[in-house]
Amino acid sequence: MIYIKSVTDSLKVFGIYMMLIPGMGLMTVPGFMLDFNGLGHDEHLWTARVVGLLAFIIGTYQFSIAKYNLQRLYKITVAQRYFAALFFTGLWITDEAEIAILLFALIDIIGATWTLFTVKGIERK
Repeated sequence: MIYIKSVTDSLKVFGIYMMLIPGMGLMTVPGFMLDFNGLGHDEHLWTARVVGLLAFIIGTYQFSIAKYNLQRLYKITVAQRYFAALFFTGLWITDEAEIAILLFALIDIIGATWTLFTVKGIERK
């Protein structure tokens, strides 16, 4: 098992994930990405492409926060990802999204928790 303890590593990994999977994935092959995750759509895929662009931009912010060691923003990224997980869970509970949305919630929870634990380690030193 790979163990990475750095808060900047956690943010870089999450940033790359956001840029590549939901970001580039939705911008380039939105139908496939939505079908693969069991998310419904119509033939108008421009909205999914815009969401992909936004995910890509968020990923670049996450990566840049780590790259430039912007410590004041670490906890904000944690709160944002926990909020995203809560929102995704709410979409599933209200039957607005299929259970596959919970995978995205889980990824956000794991990433946020990883960053939170590493931030707490920095604060203890």
